[in-house]
Amino acid sequence: MKLLLSFLLLIPNLCLAQAFTFNQGAPTIKKYYEEIPYEYIKGKIYLNGEIGGKKLRFLFDTGAPVAVSKELAAELGAKEMQKVKVTDAHHRTDSTMVVILNEFKLGNLSFDGIPAITVFPEFYKCIKIDGVIGSNMLRNSIVQIDSKRKLLIITDQKQKLALIKKNGADMITKGNMQSDPKIQAYVKQRVHAFATFDSGDSGFLRLNDWLVGQLKPYQVIDSLQQGFGSGGLGVFGAQEGTIKTLHGISALSIGSTKFLNLKASSSKTENPAFGCKLIEYGILTLDYINNKFYFDGFKAEVDLAQKRWGAYYGFIDDKIVIAEVWDKDSGIEQGTQILRIDGVDVSRVSLCDYINGTDYLEGKETAELVLKLMDGTEKRVTITKK
Repeated sequence: MKLLLSFLLLIPNLCLAQAFTFNQGAPTIKKYYEEIPYEYIKGKIYLNGEIGGKKLRFLFDTGAPVAVSKELAAELGAKEMQKVKVTDAHHRTDSTMVVILNEFKLGNLSFDGIPAITVFPEFYKCIKIDGVIGSNMLRNSIVQIDSKRKLLIITDQKQKLALIKKNGADMITKGNMQSDPKIQAYVKQRVHAFATFDSGDSGFLRLNDWLVGQLKPYQVIDSLQQGFGSGGLGVFGAQEGTIKTLHGISALSIGSTKFLNLKASSSKTENPAFGCKLIEYGILTLDYINNKFYFDGFKAEVDLAQKRWGAYYGFIDDKIVIAEVWDKDSGIEQGTQILRIDGVDVSRVSLCDYINGTDYLEGKETAELVLKLMDGTEKRVTITKK
């Protein structure tokens, strides 16, 4: 299985020359209700919109602020504000110019005065987007993701959504500069925990060592296995190789649904979050106005038990490599280049091929890898799902 992309961007509290927050701008009207069709591709939500009358395609990413490229910002004549530092899902940091966007339309709903970063990594070109719609733009709204109808609903009228109170829980957006939503879940129905809902992450759940440490005293999480590797691509590149631990959670309740036999890995450098895979199991509502989160599950219980590979591949330094190793007896080293997977040549795969292509291990229980070792020789190994 390949490791996918994680687009979370965090804006840390910094000592700036002037106080700054991304929580600026707003819809231009009150009492609005807009249904916007979206595409769901490889665990990501894409939708169309406009800025200044220019039709554009966006990634919907609740773990990030609004973003456009420097070139698009210049074309729109967007006013520059100031530079800030941003941190991606793997705690890599860089600085970026912030601009202000006006006449930003989703359907018939228009927004003015929206701050946007001008971080635009190379892989955004692979997924053919013009920008990112983030939580700072949505913070004055209620946002519902209806995965059955493939609709994103944005409104300030709670009564139009027929929300079920018992399926709701607290959501935290205050205290950060971009309003990314931290939603509440219950572990074994005894311990509540908060993690960001990051629709820019294709997975279900990622953990970090700190959160695991908070849960351990309550005996609601089990450490199963230790591995080593690099996570998926972040906005500022791949995660550096680090020790990872696989954990098991027998029961996790979100809204109306109990998820059983969940496994998730942690490291020191991850930011804990629920990913976009969650929407495949129910209708999700982020009530930014009232700090509430709702999840109306399609089923009361979902068993997430699944086998795992002893190693995972990823794209690092312009080639496909062994990104994570969990089977210590496999004789496989993290970072080793993969030349072929079950006879398929992957030695010249580009970044865009990797992102947009199929998973070479999908539907398989075993696979033969041909590796290129440091001395240039080739080695054949077999990996198995267990």
